[in-house]
Amino acid sequence: MNDIQAILKEYEEIRDKNRLELEKKKKELYGKLPRLKEIDDEMIKLGLNITKSVLMNEEKRDILLNELRKKQIDLKAEKAEILTANNYPKDYLEIKYNCKLCKDTGYIGLERCHCLMQKLITYRYKQFKLSHRIARENFDSFNINYYSSKPLENGISPRKNMEHILMECIKYAKDFDHHNKNLLFIGRPGLGKTFLCNSIAKDLLDLGKSVIYQSAPDLIDLVRKHKFTFDNEDVEDEALKEIYECDLLIIDDLGTELSTQFSGLVIYNILNKRLILNKKMIISTNLDVDEIVKNYSERISSRIFGNFYMYEFFGEDIRLKLQNII
Repeated sequence: MNDIQAILKEYEEIRDKNRLELEKKKKELYGKLPRLKEIDDEMIKLGLNITKSVLMNEEKRDILLNELRKKQIDLKAEKAEILTANNYPKDYLEIKYNCKLCKDTGYIGLERCHCLMQKLITYRYKQFKLSHRIARENFDSFNINYYSSKPLENGISPRKNMEHILMECIKYAKDFDHHNKNLLFIGRPGLGKTFLCNSIAKDLLDLGKSVIYQSAPDLIDLVRKHKFTFDNEDVEDEALKEIYECDLLIIDDLGTELSTQFSGLVIYNILNKRLILNKKMIISTNLDVDEIVKNYSERISSRIFGNFYMYEFFGEDIRLKLQNII
């Protein structure tokens, strides 16, 4: 069973559970307050009569519809009065939904509801065991004090540089719906690139956004898996659709993937399609600008440098500092 099938089964179980809870409430109150069952039965009959009235000629239909809808309003008001008079909420006998937007179906029309997108991402985090990293690495736990205040040859200290990058990342997540920015983080390992990617991911997930976070090698493997191991093209399209259409795609460690014609084609296709769809991306890499130009085709490097805001990380390896402190 793939991701989407497993989650849609969860939705079905949620709907079944909520229907059972409603039936229990009805059984409880119908015995105590018989008039409630009479009202519900009358409401069902009214619904059927409203449906039948559509077949009548226009003049008779409008008159009958007005009468039927007035009866509906009167019955709903009576039902609410009975419930509140007996210390029950007026919506006590209405089915409850975990998500009122999609009514626990996962879809609003033909579009995926945000709750379904969130479930898909949470499901993936569990699969790839990334949830513990987001819990540990977030804006609240980011410590600027690990960066030196001593200016380097460029006249800027690592700390000053990181203060600027940190604020830009916080604004990026906070104003996510009001910009169309892609970010490129470059710099040696251990300078906080992955930490800030995780921090942005956490804030957006908390806002209900769909975020996919993959290292470049894992992303290539994921595409390869769906390209070559699924016989069912619909399953393949469903899996790859998430990569192309999620609110934010984070590609970590670009440049650590095995350089092949296939991997280059995957990177290009993902970048190109998301840019066409105006879907946001963050790329993190240990490569410098010259190495990106050298390692990737012109059509990949031009899309990166032409469509991403670049932030350079520099200073001492924070992970080594932390090891020495511990």
